[in-house]
Amino acid sequence: MIRINADQITNKSGSSYYLLIGNDPYLQHYVKTQLQNAFKQAGFNEQLTFTIDNQTDWTAIYDSCQEMNLFSTSTLIFLDFGEGAINATITAKLNSLSEVLSPDIALIISLNKITKAQENSTWYKTLSDKLVIVNCTTPDTQQLPQWVKNYLQQQKITIEPQAIELLCYYYEGNLLALTQIIEQLKLLYPDAKLTYDQVESNINDSAVFTPYHWIDAMLAHKTKRAIHILQQLKMNEFEPLILLRIVQRELILLINLKKALQQKSFKQVFDQYKVWQNKRTIYTNYLNRFAIEDLYITLAKLTEMEIGLKHDNQLQIWDTLSSFTMQFMGLNKC
Repeated sequence: MIRINADQITNKSGSSYYLLIGNDPYLQHYVKTQLQNAFKQAGFNEQLTFTIDNQTDWTAIYDSCQEMNLFSTSTLIFLDFGEGAINATITAKLNSLSEVLSPDIALIISLNKITKAQENSTWYKTLSDKLVIVNCTTPDTQQLPQWVKNYLQQQKITIEPQAIELLCYYYEGNLLALTQIIEQLKLLYPDAKLTYDQVESNINDSAVFTPYHWIDAMLAHKTKRAIHILQQLKMNEFEPLILLRIVQRELILLINLKKALQQKSFKQVFDQYKVWQNKRTIYTNYLNRFAIEDLYITLAKLTEMEIGLKHDNQLQIWDTLSSFTMQFMGLNKC
């Protein structure tokens, strides 16, 4: 089994089986296109795509593995799960599929994620020796600068370091828009040398965030980032009530963690509440900064905001959320 990132994709491994993990649309499309072209050059002229859900005609998939095309004996099959997941029924179908694969069949499976249980399934184990797993997850804020550097290097573009920071700030979470603006800059400045001023004069704020990015920024005390994310959520017309409910769950978790810490260690408490390892440091720092009374005051402010929103849909909720963001980080007392 080989594990690679999307920008490392080639077909030099000689493998016929690929598993694309992650939900970044740009990376998924890029990897699929690269593989389709590579397999076509290798003689896989028949290429079939199947969308996998509960209504999928698996008989057609099995038949495509067994029928010989008049003009080609090699077939590439692409199974696209979209936003769906693998359930027990689909696992059984994949198990059966793995038994009828031949050297003339190449297989690409696109998934958002895979669980440990699925890694123990028959189909996964059958393919594992010849399987290439491609990471198609959107680079996070720490990974993105290196991803941009690698992409620019592939495009033979040199750029000032501060301009990379600018691209990351305005295009985080949106690789499609990021690659498009780089292509635009490449056309505008064909000498392939980009300055900070050139980038700044052409960019738009196209970053894409989730409420969990906002919460993480507040927990990590990153004021500028938290406000930027909130502005983008507003611009993308995220439902404020859903945002309130998500941060409410986070605050209740923080209060429960703080209570439990009166009698247990951080590790014991984090294990009890199943806090992910990569989140434990920012939780520790946040909980050390605030007393439980502060958390209750913040929760009360959140409740007040929700009541106000329900009684007045015209409430300036985004201004209130901005003020709440500062309170969550202990920067004002609302």
